[in-house]
Amino acid sequence: MDRFAKIVALGFGSGLAPKAPGTFGTLFAILPVLATEQLAYPFKAFVFIVLMFGGVWAADRYEKLTGKKDASEVVIDEIAAYYMIFLFIPANVFTIPLGFVLFRIFDIWKPYPIKKLEKIDGGLGVMADDIMAAVYSIILLGLFYLGYIFFFSHI
Repeated sequence: MDRFAKIVALGFGSGLAPKAPGTFGTLFAILPVLATEQLAYPFKAFVFIVLMFGGVWAADRYEKLTGKKDASEVVIDEIAAYYMIFLFIPANVFTIPLGFVLFRIFDIWKPYPIKKLEKIDGGLGVMADDIMAAVYSIILLGLFYLGYIFFFSHI
């Protein structure tokens, strides 16, 4: 079970990138977004719940196994959070890259209260700050997407 926890925590290997593992984890997250985009919303919500709770468990287990608090190679948090964005915004050629950029900006910048959420112990703390970065991304991406729809519907 410890090996499975490591595989999940490390984003199925995407967190092992020598530089910018969070960015590679987020890039990896595009795959489940695309794979489930055409499926019914309840199924996509279920996938997110599995990613979220599985991520809390795996990140917590990884922390206990390695002694590293919020290790940079743990990227299941980026995967779950990026996936969450597309529960609220349709995935397309406009939203996928813009959502990626916005999420990475908020995840790196950590405006209030994201930085505070990092201080929560264990797997929940690992996941919480990224989920909040996704919330900010959803708000901003939603505004951009509405503008995009409005602009192109009036051409």
